[in-house]
Amino acid sequence: MKNLNKILLIVLVVFLGNSCSDLEEDTSSLLTIGKIETESDIQANIAPIYRRLLELHAAPHRARIGTYGGDDITTWAAGNKAPLRVFDRFDYGSGENSDINWLDEPWNAYWQTIYYCNTLIDGLKSSNASQNLLELADAEARVFRALAYLNLVKVYGNMPSILDGVLPTGNERRATVLENYQLIESDLLIAEAILPTPGTEDTGRASAGFAKTVLADLYLTWAGWPVKDASKYQLAATKSKEVIDFNYYELLPIEDLWTTEGAVSGETIFSLRYSDDQSISGNQATAFTFHQGRGFSDCFPELQFFNDFPEGPRKDATFITDIPNRFAPGGVITSRDPATIPWPDSDRGHPMYKKYVLSEDLTISNRPESFRAIDLYRYAEVLLIYAESQAQIGENATSIEALNQVKRRAAGLPYLSPDGSVDVATATANEIVDEKGWELAAEYKRWFDLVRTERVAEMANKRDPSEAVDLVRIPTDAQYIVPIPISPINLSELLQNPEGFRIQ
Repeated sequence: MKNLNKILLIVLVVFLGNSCSDLEEDTSSLLTIGKIETESDIQANIAPIYRRLLELHAAPHRARIGTYGGDDITTWAAGNKAPLRVFDRFDYGSGENSDINWLDEPWNAYWQTIYYCNTLIDGLKSSNASQNLLELADAEARVFRALAYLNLVKVYGNMPSILDGVLPTGNERRATVLENYQLIESDLLIAEAILPTPGTEDTGRASAGFAKTVLADLYLTWAGWPVKDASKYQLAATKSKEVIDFNYYELLPIEDLWTTEGAVSGETIFSLRYSDDQSISGNQATAFTFHQGRGFSDCFPELQFFNDFPEGPRKDATFITDIPNRFAPGGVITSRDPATIPWPDSDRGHPMYKKYVLSEDLTISNRPESFRAIDLYRYAEVLLIYAESQAQIGENATSIEALNQVKRRAAGLPYLSPDGSVDVATATANEIVDEKGWELAAEYKRWFDLVRTERVAEMANKRDPSEAVDLVRIPTDAQYIVPIPISPINLSELLQNPEGFRIQ
């Protein structure tokens, strides 16, 4: 497990500024991970956790490479998008294509995050800092370790369990999916009890609302494929309702949601925050813009998904149908004549995702830049988790109200005011999953929802035949998890999917 050892064993140096809530790197202070004696040392060990996740999500196409089988996204049928097309067309399932570019990006990022978390948790055991500070730092590390493991399991399947105090040997075996879930749950139960209530956490930091939301996501995943423990629907409903009952979060007006301010608002459960005075910006605007708009055409909606998307203010806020037409003479982004082209006539023949380019900045470079924070979880998702999980065990007035709040906001209406024009009296779990797909389109959610509900083939069969990326096959559960990158397979005792995939 040479690659894994590099990530988990190498001594790393991090840079930290002076502010406890400022998580950007600063070369004015050098601290070696593992030295945890003071509050500053603790913050120095927390900083790289946030930084690594910022770096991963700065390149959205790489972060989400294994999720291109979702019907909400597709990619350019040419250029350098071959690694993305592998998953868009379901060209995997028996370990093939494990050597493609970018597949190891989320693998490395999540394992490195786990390393940072393990180091902090272990170092805190011998620290002389105050008990309150130790417990808070431990909880913060645990919520991100849980998040990293949950994403690894969702994408690559069951993972080896490497926790604090455990030095990897290179001979690790993959635990089962169930064992992974149990470890993730253990971390989150500790974190939710210690982290500050929403609104009292330092700006941009983890809260109890974040921990409970990840826990609700875990339980919803646990209830579906592959473990299929239906008892977890009740726990998903309970945890999501606890987030609602904080009475802190809210839904923004749909026209405000995708502004720069929208990701640092009362709708935000947790977001990764970029800043124009830091050394890293998000590439969302570039990734989601077509080449004719000076982007890279990495990600845009499938035609059937766009056509099925309900008309109204949410659709208008989600998609761009008049595609920017720009060039960059002398490195300055400038509009051509005409300034926009209708999407059927654009260079990609698709609409674009407006939600990721609304906050673009065209003045920084010859490509669209964005410093908008990236939502990992927002309140609309919590409402829909509650509605779906409750629908599985017996919907009630509160869970239907949660669904209707999302539907009202989607229609541009005040979300807390009942409205007979959009409200429903009942909804099936699949109808709520569809609502979630529209609400969270291209937000790194849809693929996982289709997998856990075993609806991937259903959506693939609906794929518009005019899509330029042709399917290799109609997917089965063999495509529900992606191959582990080739390097850790070649240099370790890990077994490749599907041979190494074990559920419980």
